[in-house]
Amino acid sequence: MALQPDNTQPAPAGYYYLWHLAALGVITADFGTSKNPIPPNNESALRTTSSPVISGSVWDTIAGVGAISPARVALIDVGISPDHPNLTTRIDHGASIDLSTHKYGARAAEILDETDSTYKEEKQAFFAELDISGLGNLGLSVDDKDYLDDIVAEYAVSQGVLRRILDSNTMFASHGTACAGLIVAEPAALPAEDGKVPAPPEYIFTNPDSTGTFPNKNPNLLPYFGADPFSRLVNITTSFEEDAVQFIAAFLYAYSQNVDVIVMPRGIPDPKRSAMQPKNELKADLERWANRDAADLFARLAVAEQGPVELEPKATQPGSNPDRIWKILKHLIIAVSRKIPVICAAGNSGESQLIYPASLAAPDNGIVAVGAVTVEGFRSGYSNYGEGLTLVAPSDDGEVFNRHQLRINRLSPFTAKHQYNADTGKEYCYSHFSLLSTDLPGVFGYDEGKAPWSSLLPSANNPGVGGGYYTSFGGTSGAAALVGGVAALVQRAHRAVHGGSAKLDGVAVKAILEEASSQNSTVGPGLRPLTPDCMNADNEDVIDPRYFFGAGLLNAATAVGTVLKI
Repeated sequence: MALQPDNTQPAPAGYYYLWHLAALGVITADFGTSKNPIPPNNESALRTTSSPVISGSVWDTIAGVGAISPARVALIDVGISPDHPNLTTRIDHGASIDLSTHKYGARAAEILDETDSTYKEEKQAFFAELDISGLGNLGLSVDDKDYLDDIVAEYAVSQGVLRRILDSNTMFASHGTACAGLIVAEPAALPAEDGKVPAPPEYIFTNPDSTGTFPNKNPNLLPYFGADPFSRLVNITTSFEEDAVQFIAAFLYAYSQNVDVIVMPRGIPDPKRSAMQPKNELKADLERWANRDAADLFARLAVAEQGPVELEPKATQPGSNPDRIWKILKHLIIAVSRKIPVICAAGNSGESQLIYPASLAAPDNGIVAVGAVTVEGFRSGYSNYGEGLTLVAPSDDGEVFNRHQLRINRLSPFTAKHQYNADTGKEYCYSHFSLLSTDLPGVFGYDEGKAPWSSLLPSANNPGVGGGYYTSFGGTSGAAALVGGVAALVQRAHRAVHGGSAKLDGVAVKAILEEASSQNSTVGPGLRPLTPDCMNADNEDVIDPRYFFGAGLLNAATAVGTVLKI
């Protein structure tokens, strides 16, 4: 009799700090696991090694076809640590911009004289000669198109600032630093001695014995790799303010920089489009609230008839259209995505709908909505899913406690203090695998230099200069960042074949990524195939697998092979 799947039985046991690259097919790794796709109850038969045998990579495949030409990835987030040893050579410092502290952009320049404490800044035109005519028809009304043209004209002649003060990215950039590591991080190398010009990082990888550079001797650094360590990042720093113009500027800047990929690993706080739609079972309650609001409105109208009342200062005033600028942003994102793939996180609220702007993903644009799956083959407990999801990538897990599913970390000491009794078939195993990525060094980082990863570092007594260099990371942010790295690989592969600055448009890259994804894949080193789960409704797991996984788990080797035609 064939063994039946057991959703409560964890499969992989050994942890490899770059397991996610193996799961994505970026590296070829042999974990020495059983080939049985259905895990039996004998967990000991599924033990894997934490030191797999690496026999190849997509990077080698691309290098074997043509000259290495970096892709440029724009990361629209809260910033990136400018001097992290695994990232600093991968960041395009001369093209990066901070839109959170200055409307027209700011950039931190080198402090030439540390003894001079006076504030210094100079004007800088970051949007000079901005032109969006190449975007074609954005689908806006004549008035809205004129409004956008005015914004573009304003930015084209604007003056940002070049500041010689402390870079804000050294304090507030933990999320962006972790995403950046998953996209482009490389093993750190120091410049050549004796004033010699160091060889470019690409040369270091292909010529490890090169005298142009020498390995970084810092014992706290890992030989860490992002999905595409040969590409470069344009850091576009944004805030969490409900400021549509800030995000319009971010996408205009990314487009003007002619980047190859845009990664948006967070939501945009559009007051209208970022709101989640209510579930059917909650609509009755909401209708009662609506009736209550209507009664309250009539009561206030009755008071108003008795005499003038003070206006609500934050209320929408007659004749205003607060949604106009947000609508323009929506059309701009879609238009840019048709030229440049825009990789978006699906969201971390466990809802059967996507956050904005991932929710804009459609067959006729280049927006890629990325969900997260665990090494156990399930949707990550927090990952949003549903209509519009493009594909999934590996990440960590989240606990679930509701009447449709129980998923708990049974290794937690708190678990023993509570009684968990799930109905048959409603418990799903929790994955203990997370993504390891680069952290903002110092107290402002995720782990504040106290990360449990000290066992992975050569020197456990010193977790890094001013704090830890690495952190446990995950979410659909991490999954989206990994897909952004694979999209960069696709663009580099295309360039290796066609040379020069050849570039695929957003729709073409999205199609390649979807074709390279499979709903029948296992998330290595796990053994369970992608398996739907019941999150927000009973029997939800019988819905089409695309509802949970989109086109499925992305495979970088397949995507690159499609471009190289191998």
